Amino acid sequence: MMTLRGFALSALAIGLMALPARADDQKKVVVDLPGPIDSVQDLQDTGKMLFIMADDNKDGQISQQEAIEAGYMLVGGQFFRADKDGNGAVTKEELQQARDTFLAQRPVLRVVVQRMRQTRTPQAAETARRADQGLMSLIDTNNDAQIQAPELRQMVQTTVQSIYAMSDTNRDGQMSPSEVNAAVAGAARSVVQGAFQRADTDGNGQLSQAEYEKAIVQPANAIFTVLDANNDGHLSSQELQTAERILANQLRRFNLPEPANSPTNLIESGRRPAEVAPVPNFAAPGTRPVQPAAPAQPVVPAQPVVPPQPRQ
Repeated sequence: MMTLRGFALSALAIGLMALPARADDQKKVVVDLPGPIDSVQDLQDTGKMLFIMADDNKDGQISQQEAIEAGYMLVGGQFFRADKDGNGAVTKEELQQARDTFLAQRPVLRVVVQRMRQTRTPQAAETARRADQGLMSLIDTNNDAQIQAPELRQMVQTTVQSIYAMSDTNRDGQMSPSEVNAAVAGAARSVVQGAFQRADTDGNGQLSQAEYEKAIVQPANAIFTVLDANNDGHLSSQELQTAERILANQLRRFNLPEPANSPTNLIESGRRPAEVAPVPNFAAPGTRPVQPAAPAQPVVPAQPVVPPQPRQ
C-alpha cells in the first residue's frame, strides 16, 4: 500500500537538491551538497558564466548576433552528434538513434519515458505524435524527411530572434543582465500560467476543487507508475528501497570532486601545478611545435675478434 514514505520519496529529489542554509548567532553555515549546481549561488554563478561565454566582445551586454551564435553552438553540437554519416543532414533514423543513445546512457530517464508511454491514453499519444510532426514540419522546410544543416541554422536564428525581440524590453538592441533575468522570470511565469490553463478545464478562470485535485493527482499517478516496478498497483517496501537506491546513485553521479591541481587547492597547498600532475608542453602561437627527441638506440657491444688458429 502507498504510505507516507512513498509520498516523501516523490519529493526526495527536489528536497535533496536544495537544502536551506542554517544560521546561528555567530555566523551563517551553508550546507553544500555534492554536485555542480546545488544552491542558488551555484545557479547564479552558472548563469554568469554562460552570459560571459555568449558576450563575445565583453561589453557586458549580449547583442542579437551574439545570442544567435550562442544558439548555433548549443544546437550545433547535438546536430553533429546525431549526424552519424557526416553528410550534413539528419534522417529520422539518425534522430531516433540519437534519442535511443541518449536514453541508453540515462537508465532512470529511460524507465520513466517507457512507463509514461505505457500509461498515456490514445488521445495523449496522438497529441504527442502531432506535436512531433508539427515540429518536424517547421524545421524541414523542403519536406525531404531530413533535417539539413541550413534548415536547422534558420530555425535557430528565427527562434532566437523571436525570443530576443520579446526580451529586449528597452529596444536598444542589447540584452543586459537585468533583461536576461527578467526574461527568465517571464518564462517561468508563462510555464505557471500554462499549467493553470490546462488545469482549468471549463475555462472560467478559476480552479474548482475537482480541477485542482485532478491536476495534482495526474502527476502523482505518473510517479506511482514509475515506482511500481512490477505493475501490480501497489508500492512495496522493496520497490521504495530500490527507488531510493537508484535516486541516491543518480545524485552521487553529480559529485564532482575538486582535483588536486585546481586553483583553490594549489593556493591552499602552496604547490605548483607540475608538482601535482604532469603539465603538457604546448607550442607557442606562431611557432613550430617542438618535436620530441628520438629515443636513443641501444649500443650493441662489439664482438671480440678471434684470431685465426694456425694449421697443425
